Amino acid sequence: MTSNIVGIPMAGSDICGFNDDTTPELCARWHMLGAFYPFSRNHNAWNTVRQEPYIFANETYEGSITYTDIMRKAMRNKYCLIRYMYTELSFLSKEGGVFFKPLFF
Repeated sequence: MTSNIVGIPMAGSDICGFNDDTTPELCARWHMLGAFYPFSRNHNAWNTVRQEPYIFANETYEGSITYTDIMRKAMRNKYCLIRYMYTELSFLSKEGGVFFKPLFF
């Protein structure tokens, strides 16, 4: 978020983490958060476990929904917001300004 404050609006993160192995719950939570970043990708380092959403298809969250379904819903949310984000980023490239401000600023 601080990158946006100093004028870099297209910032994001490697969701599910990068350096170490991840868990299904951590990866699902990263996907839910990453849906609201202008840029996010599921990306990790060599010699770590695979973390694509379909890897967690057989694991369930509290016995009710699979982690893959949670990640799928997060991706759909991102796709619903993408027109808004790209329009706002286009305005920012022409007029300047801040894409989003965290509450603590």
